[in-house]
Formats: sequence, C-alpha cells, structure tokens
Amino acid sequence: MAAKKPEAGHRAARVAARVTEELAKMLSQELRDPRVDGVVITATRVSEDVSQAQVGFVMMGGDDGGARAKAATKRLGQLAAMLRSKLAPRLGLRHAPELHFSLDASRDDAVRLDSLLREVADELLVAPREPADKG
Repeated sequence: MAAKKPEAGHRAARVAARVTEELAKMLSQELRDPRVDGVVITATRVSEDVSQAQVGFVMMGGDDGGARAKAATKRLGQLAAMLRSKLAPRLGLRHAPELHFSLDASRDDAVRLDSLLREVADELLVAPREPADKG
C-alpha cells in the first residue's frame, strides 16, 4: 500500500505562492493592456498535481456595475496561455499550471462591508448625543 507523499500539498502551496508573485509582477510591470489596468492578484489555488491554477483577483479603483471586472476577466482568459508560457521558466517548471482567472468577490464584499462600517462609525461620531436623564 503506497502512502501519499506529504510533500505534495506543500509543493502545490509553494507553486501557488510563486504563481501569485510572478503574475503580479507580470501584470504590473510587463503587461501594457488597459483592459487589465488595476487588476491585483489576491490568491491562487493550485491543484495537487500542479496542473491547474485558480487565480483570484480584484479591481483597484472604481468599477461601477462591474464592467471593468468583466472586461478584465475576459482579457485575462485570452492572455492565460501566454502568461502560462512565461510562467514555466520563472517557476523552474517544465509545465506551468493552466490558469483560470476569476473575480475574487469575497474581497469585494469585504471592502464594501468595511466601507459601510466606516460610514456608520462616522455617523455615530457626528450625531449629537442626547443627555441622559438624571431623574
């Protein structure tokens, strides 16, 4: 009975961290495409066999209605093969994982919730306090 290698999960985690780092560099420093301006890679999950990578991202700046995010998702999907081919030598792998990009909605929700909490806190600070009855 062959035991599963304990290093397999660690390898996938290491590759995921490197994919996140290298994609962030490529998107911010090397790729000049207005459709992906403002894209920030937030997290990458790599399959145990390191053949697939799910890459989450958020959009910096305003994105009313999500039009920028939709355009960025589409463009990143189109660029995935090119980005993958550039990743392999940077990661020291014969084959880089196949890239799948998706908007990281949890981060968007967290930012929205944080904004709402700040508004409530500001309103509480500005609202006049009623004096307590001493009677």
